Parts: sequence; C-alpha cells; structure tokens
Amino acid sequence: MDAGAPSDSAARRGRRARRWGRWCERLTAWLLWARGWDLVAANLKVGRYELDLLLTRGDELRLLEVKARRPGAWTGADSALGPEQRLRLQLALRAWLDRVPWPGAVTFQRASWSGLRVRFHKPERWDALNLDAHG
Repeated sequence: MDAGAPSDSAARRGRRARRWGRWCERLTAWLLWARGWDLVAANLKVGRYELDLLLTRGDELRLLEVKARRPGAWTGADSALGPEQRLRLQLALRAWLDRVPWPGAVTFQRASWSGLRVRFHKPERWDALNLDAHG
C-alpha cells in the first residue's frame, strides 16, 4: 500500500462523512424552503471553490455554509469554519456576483449540524461584496 494513500477504513469514513454532509445540505435547503427561501444553487462550483447553498427571499441573496458532524465528533460543526475558508467563500461569492449581479442585500449564514440537531447562526451582512449595489 502507498504510504500516502488512505486506508480502506479511512476511505469509508470519508465517503460516509461526505454523504452525511450532502444529506445535511439537502435538509437545510428544505428547511429554508419551508421558511420561504428559494434555492438558486446548491454545491455551486466557482473556480476551485464551492458554495454550499445560494438562496433568495425577496431582494435578499443569502450564501449558506453548511457544516455537519456526527454526534460525538471530536470537533463540533460550530467551530469548523476558519478565517481562511471564510475568505475563500467571500472570493467565490464575489466571483459569482461578477457574473450574476444581484441588486439587493447579500448575506452570509452558517448552519451547524450535530447529529440531527441544527443550529442556524445569526446572518451576517456581506453587502460590501455586492459592489454594483453601492455604485
């Protein structure tokens, strides 16, 4: 076996984690749809980055980053978004807004899953990324 290659059990855990994350993203999209949000895109590739969920309600565009951990995980989903990833999300959203201008408010929100419990963090205004709206 290659020293850098993951073991079969590590590969299986990775596949399970990705499946769990995708399931949580779909459930998050459904929960927000039930609250009046419309899904614009899911798992949108922008360059080498990915935006989990883009949603609209009225004149607001919201980027939602979904973090999911199984119960008992060593690290919680609440602490899974570091400054580097936040910057990558901002760069990807800015690139998307360059192609698809949005005239309204732009916000960012995280949803953290721990098992079947979800926590929606307080939305943040990211209007500065939407330069067209400010002239």
